[in-house]
Amino acid sequence: MLRANKGEWSELYVLYSLFANNKIAAADNDLRPTDRFYKFLKIFREDTPRRLITYDLGEREKVIIRGGDRQKIVSTIGLSAKTKRIFNRIKEATGTFSIPEAEDLMKEFFLSRIRAPADEKSDLTATVENDIISETDPCGFSIKSQVGGASTLLNASGGGTNFIYKISGFDGDIDEINSIDSHRKIRDRLNAILETRAKLTFFGMSSSTFKENLRTVDSVLPNIIAQMLVDYYLGNGSEIETLCELAAQNDEFDLNRNQITSKVKNFLKIVALGMVPQTPWNDRLSAYGGYIVVRDDGKLVCYHLYNEDAFKDYLFNNTKFDTPSCSRHKFGSIYDDHGSLFINLNLQIRFNQ
Repeated sequence: MLRANKGEWSELYVLYSLFANNKIAAADNDLRPTDRFYKFLKIFREDTPRRLITYDLGEREKVIIRGGDRQKIVSTIGLSAKTKRIFNRIKEATGTFSIPEAEDLMKEFFLSRIRAPADEKSDLTATVENDIISETDPCGFSIKSQVGGASTLLNASGGGTNFIYKISGFDGDIDEINSIDSHRKIRDRLNAILETRAKLTFFGMSSSTFKENLRTVDSVLPNIIAQMLVDYYLGNGSEIETLCELAAQNDEFDLNRNQITSKVKNFLKIVALGMVPQTPWNDRLSAYGGYIVVRDDGKLVCYHLYNEDAFKDYLFNNTKFDTPSCSRHKFGSIYDDHGSLFINLNLQIRFNQ
């Protein structure tokens, strides 16, 4: 039997929910459904290489499936009840687990994978319409699940999400500081460094690709996030909104809170829509329709790019910095590089509980 985690099964849950009821409510900036809906007309999935499957949702209580030389009409009567049972299983399970009923439906709908292939730019591709938009060309949607706890928006990526800081004026014991292993060891190490009257200066980023991606959004963005990271690891705050307020107090930026907030919101948006640190980002969002969220109560809500402000407000108000593994991502210790001292701090962003 196939096994997957909550997030992976949630992608399949979204697909089945759309087969059963081809619309999703538009969300406001607090993830609440509004009275507007997006109607999904067709869904496209390349479940295996070079085999595109089209799911036509235009007829009531049926899905017309076309894949290669195969065509099938599947009745969706009773699918809503099955989908609800699948969600309940996702909700109650832990770790990786199987869902026999969901796997049986995969065969019914010509599916061999629980989630879209990893090399796909989006989790779901579809044509949609509502009272404002009508997409004639397929566009992609990212899917994020809130089931079972807070998920990450931006995952730490080895050394790819490390920000590098030069330490000047330090006269302490490097080994002593690096040996600090308290519950908040990064905070305690940074404070120990600063207590020697040393200064931390943003020096650069481990990944030149990630740096250029940030600069594509805004040239000053690497510096803003670098300042936010220092405040976070010093224990001054974790939520994005709080860290933006603190960054606005840095006179070096010559930017007010609203300007910094705008830049960070744009950054969060492109992360949500598929930008990853180690892949060049060309600032084109035409392949993306928006963002589908599986709420913890099983309801689906959607943000489309035409409603960009609500989407960015949601991300800004509901995300925070998070601490990944120091050893795995190689940060948090003082090191010597050609006679100068440095320390790396790593960026990971998680949704609030």
